[in-house]
This record gives sequence, C-alpha cells and structure tokens, in this order.
Amino acid sequence: MSAWGCPHDIAGKCSRVNNLPCDLGMKGCVLFGRFRFADPNKNRPKKSPAGTEPTPAVDDNKA
Repeated sequence: MSAWGCPHDIAGKCSRVNNLPCDLGMKGCVLFGRFRFADPNKNRPKKSPAGTEPTPAVDDNKA
C-alpha cells in the first residue's frame, strides 16, 4: 500500500498558503481544481458550456 504526502505540508501547516493549517483542497492548495473532493466547498465551480448564455433581444423597431 502506498500513501501520498504533500511536499508543502510541514508539521501540519501549509508552506504554500501562508502557513495556514493544512486542509487538502483549500484555495491555493496544489490540489485545488485538479481533483473532485467529497466536500463540495473544496470543488471548483463547474464551467457552463460556451454559448449557453442568453443573448439580449435586439429590438429592430427602434427609430
């Protein structure tokens, strides 16, 4: 069995994110946005597909 250790985790603090307590997937973490986590707050919002934004209606009757 193998395990993964973050190289930025030093004694439970993240050296990458201002020495805050290490919380895998937090914003600024090297894992943020690369993986899906069980906690939805750690996941990057889904992008909407291109072209799905409603376009404003053009009124051709303006003088």
